[in-house]
Amino acid sequence: MNIEQLEHILEVSKTKSLAIASENLGITQSGISRSISNLENELDIQLFSRSKSGTLLTIEGEEIVKVAYEALAKIKLLKEKAQLHKTLNERLKIAASPSPLIKILDKTIPIFKKAFPAVQLEITEQPANEIIDNIRNEKVDVGITFINEEMTKEVDLKSAVLFHGRIHACVNKNSPLSVHQTIQPEQLLHEPLSLYNGVNVKRFIHQLFEMYGKADVMFTSNNMETIKKTVIGGLATAIVLDISLEDDISVKNGDLVLIPLTGTFKTNIPFGWIQSKNKVNRHVATEFVRFLELTTS
Repeated sequence: MNIEQLEHILEVSKTKSLAIASENLGITQSGISRSISNLENELDIQLFSRSKSGTLLTIEGEEIVKVAYEALAKIKLLKEKAQLHKTLNERLKIAASPSPLIKILDKTIPIFKKAFPAVQLEITEQPANEIIDNIRNEKVDVGITFINEEMTKEVDLKSAVLFHGRIHACVNKNSPLSVHQTIQPEQLLHEPLSLYNGVNVKRFIHQLFEMYGKADVMFTSNNMETIKKTVIGGLATAIVLDISLEDDISVKNGDLVLIPLTGTFKTNIPFGWIQSKNKVNRHVATEFVRFLELTTS
């Protein structure tokens, strides 16, 4: 007796047809017939009766099918437990752009680690182009970065948008700009600027320069703490994505003020997860994506 034989008798009992059952299971009709006959010989009972109405369970067969169903359910549970045990001891490699990294560290990682405490997370901060290269080279399981139209057309990548970030001005609480509900980009031209050194901010600044002329850029940096200090000290106005600072203590206590930018520029940026279509994604990676969607969407 084996698992396949139990699956065969369940499918025939459901379809009442050897032909349909064999088609559903992807085996030959003679193969499924031989499998059931061998099981009947082993159990020394007749499981099915063949008639014009189809292949029907005998009274004894009905009892056997009930036990077979329970046995297969237990086997499925056993496999799931084994897969979970394997998952719990895996290493998951995640690469994220700086802005969404702040969000997932706060919202997703703690909940995921509570559910899968033994999973070893390897999280690196990378620019978008590097994330895509590492996804393709199978050095990273899940990438989290901004999603543009070109990415969605890549035949070897799959992605989904999780949330949107928006380009904001970040000003000192005593700045004259702090009373504004929104700011036009041209209002920043005469402000000393500290810029986050990211793709989307760079694109925005390039558009600003093209339309209005060069602004007074004090410096650019990948270090958000350095940018915050210059703004808190009243030395500069920063241009950042809101998701980088929306939960920051300096914003919550009012020392820094985030103000959305308006105008003709694209300031709303979609962020999401990205994976390879060519790689068979492990259970732990699929679970992490599910947790991302539950905690950030």
